[in-house]
Amino acid sequence: MRRKIHGVFCLETDWWNDFNRSSTVKPVLKLLSQGVRVQVPFVHRDIGTRAEFNHYVTKWSQSGGSKYPILYLAFHGKPGCILVGDNRLPEHRVDLDDLAELLGTKLSGRIVHFGSCSTLKTDKRNIQRFMRNTGIAAVAGYKEQVDWLVSSVFEVIFMETVLRHPLTLNGVRRIQETIRKEHRSMSKDLDFRMVVRDTGR
Repeated sequence: MRRKIHGVFCLETDWWNDFNRSSTVKPVLKLLSQGVRVQVPFVHRDIGTRAEFNHYVTKWSQSGGSKYPILYLAFHGKPGCILVGDNRLPEHRVDLDDLAELLGTKLSGRIVHFGSCSTLKTDKRNIQRFMRNTGIAAVAGYKEQVDWLVSSVFEVIFMETVLRHPLTLNGVRRIQETIRKEHRSMSKDLDFRMVVRDTGR
C-alpha cells in the first residue's frame, strides 16, 4: 500500500503564447504521483494573468495549502523575479518582495521552488529576507538560463529528494546536502541553487 506524503502546489505559465505549442511541467508532477512506494498529491493551475497568480498564491498561503507545502512556480524568469502574464504590463514582473507580501508571514514547514531561468541570480540577502518575512524554510531554483528538457529531468530528481525528507530546517539542510553529494554534476551544469533560511538573523 502506498503512503501519502506532502504534496506539490504548482502554478504554471503559458510558456510560448502559441496555441500550437503545449509545453507543460505536468508530466513531472504525474511521474511523481505514480511512485511505487508513495502517493504524491498535487495541484496544478495554469496562470495567464497577474490576478490569477495573486489568487492562487494567496490561496496556497492559507491553512488549506499546508497539505501541499511545496510551491512550484513554473514561469519565465529574470534575476530576482518571475514573469507573470502580459509582459506589456508593469505588474507582470513579480520579485521576491512582491511574492513575500502576497504570501504573508506564517509559512514555516514550506518551501518554494522556482522552475524559472535566472530567478535565483540575486544577492543571497534578498533570498534570506524573503524567507525571514514569510517563514519559508528553503528556496530553490536556477541562476542562469536552463534547457527545458534537462531541467525537467532534474526537477523530478529534486522533487523526489524533497519528498523523502521533513520540511523542517534540519530536513531541508539534508535535502541540500543530498543534492550536493548525489547530483553535483547535473546541479552544477544547470546552475541550480538551494538556500536554507538562516536562523541566526
